[in-house]
Amino acid sequence: MTNLKGKACFVIPHWRDENNITKTYLDETMDTIFNQTDSDWHCVIIDDVSPCKEAVDYLEEVKAKAPEKITIIKQTVNAGPGHCRNVGIRFAYENNADFVVFIDADDLSDLKRVEVARKVFAADPEASVVYSTFKVIDENSKEVEWDNLSGSIQEIIEGHQGNPPQGINAWIEIGTEKGYTNLTSATCVRTDVAYKYPFPPEKVSEDSHCWMRYSAGGGKFVYNGEIPTMYRIPQNTAGSASRSREGGRRAFYETKIRVDTDGFVRAIEIALTNGKIKVEERDELMIKFSLKLGETMRREDQMDLALGEVNIAKAINADLTKTWVEKMGFAGWAMKAFE
Repeated sequence: MTNLKGKACFVIPHWRDENNITKTYLDETMDTIFNQTDSDWHCVIIDDVSPCKEAVDYLEEVKAKAPEKITIIKQTVNAGPGHCRNVGIRFAYENNADFVVFIDADDLSDLKRVEVARKVFAADPEASVVYSTFKVIDENSKEVEWDNLSGSIQEIIEGHQGNPPQGINAWIEIGTEKGYTNLTSATCVRTDVAYKYPFPPEKVSEDSHCWMRYSAGGGKFVYNGEIPTMYRIPQNTAGSASRSREGGRRAFYETKIRVDTDGFVRAIEIALTNGKIKVEERDELMIKFSLKLGETMRREDQMDLALGEVNIAKAINADLTKTWVEKMGFAGWAMKAFE
């Protein structure tokens, strides 16, 4: 067993086909890890049955650069990035790592990421999650202009401006006001919390589902804007990997709605069990959640899905839904569901 006491543990899901550009992405990702200002880290890379043998073999070359600091775990069944993260979290937990640093194999960590997260965790014993904002980069590692970002990506970054969700019960603000808030590759979590609330067996929004349960379980969220992650979204492709896995935009958003809703419902159940909310608060929370999710769908030009969320809210309580449509500033589009 490896003794990781006192260390941060980077967790990287890995999957690569014959596309060589992903090798370059991984090299850039690893460079940002090797050059951390706080060198007290370990890195576990979990290969999700990559179909390219060269890619799997290359992981051994990556390990050879720092064999005492890198562990490679090869899966036998392809189960998606969430499952791979669970494998990495279990490794970190069983080897006593202090906290987990999530990073995907094509994203770039700020060089002070471990240093800053460690200071936050040390200063605040209640802190369970430390997250930052991010900048979007393309396949050439150049920053993507704002107008070229999708509506939902703009929504996330806007949520970091002013008053990002923080503290105990951040899940309520995230679910009902901000929407998806902390990008996986911009999130660090105490290992015991990550182990207690694993990623669900999903390939879309599995992270959002997880964050809701982290927070509802009592995890305190802390935002730090000093360490922005570079989030890679290639501009010469039809969309993200998760969209491709789910069969295109429409199917992707349908899955996102299903998984996000399940995550919020589970968070409510956890909070009720812990006495963090009262039973009579549940309907209003679900209405506000559905309306906010509808707004996200509207920003992605999925108007029928957006109105579908309004109808879900109406089924809970039509009058209360109307009230919150007005309060949340969604009357311009959401009232179409009442026509």
